[in-house]
Amino acid sequence: GLGLAIVKHVAQAHGGQVDVESRHGRGTTFRVRLPIQKS
Repeated sequence: GLGLAIVKHVAQAHGGQVDVESRHGRGTTFRVRLPIQKS
């Protein structure tokens, strides 16, 4: 669907990325990584 594409776009707009790892019989893991910025 559209949801993952939107998540990827938002993550990239903030300098991040989306990773997907799929293992047969174990499922799929989605990781959203965003940079940390000190305030």
